[in-house]
Amino acid sequence: MNENAGHRDRLRKRYDETAFDGFADHEILEILLFYTFAQKDTKPIAKALLKEFGSLEKVLAADFQQLCGVDGVGHASARFISMFRAVLQRINRSKVFEAAPAIASGSALITYLGASMEALPEEQLRVIFVNNMNRVIKDEVISTGTEDQTAVYPRKIMKRAMALHATGIIVVHNHPTGQLRPSNADINITRALLAAAEALDLRMLDHVIVGREDKGYFSFRENGLI
Repeated sequence: MNENAGHRDRLRKRYDETAFDGFADHEILEILLFYTFAQKDTKPIAKALLKEFGSLEKVLAADFQQLCGVDGVGHASARFISMFRAVLQRINRSKVFEAAPAIASGSALITYLGASMEALPEEQLRVIFVNNMNRVIKDEVISTGTEDQTAVYPRKIMKRAMALHATGIIVVHNHPTGQLRPSNADINITRALLAAAEALDLRMLDHVIVGREDKGYFSFRENGLI
């Protein structure tokens, strides 16, 4: 048995005995990468991922193309890692649907989103389309921008709302810098979206800015801006 095979066996045995208790972040990534690299030493790749993104959470929040940009990470590994984020998002949202399927506040929205937007390295804008009871019909990423800005298309959002027969929308985007206060651009975008929604007799329930990690959120409605 070669040294790498022995190392794999030891990691697997540790996991079987304690799950991930006591594992370093790079060891968790190592063992995950076993499933896309049959024999290759995955420790250097795991450490390269952590160096690039900064933490295990941010590795799992990275998208497919970002993961592929790390030396040694191929398409299969990038796909495998990105699947974990998708599965966690689905589980989080399923739990919310079961317990409280309607979104009636900024805090309920954050619960619904889970941690899916807190660790994103670039700004993302998504819209949650709801019915008269504020139950989620569809949750869609509308655009992904640079680190500090994203494009917003009111016509595209309103057209999508009509196609889904939604009666309300909740707009949410993240600030990768962690700053929660809305910029002038955020305020102007909100006004444009609100005007477009009102013209179509569509309720704009809120525009929420999500901070980075534990920074919280900013609700336009809770702060009297809608």
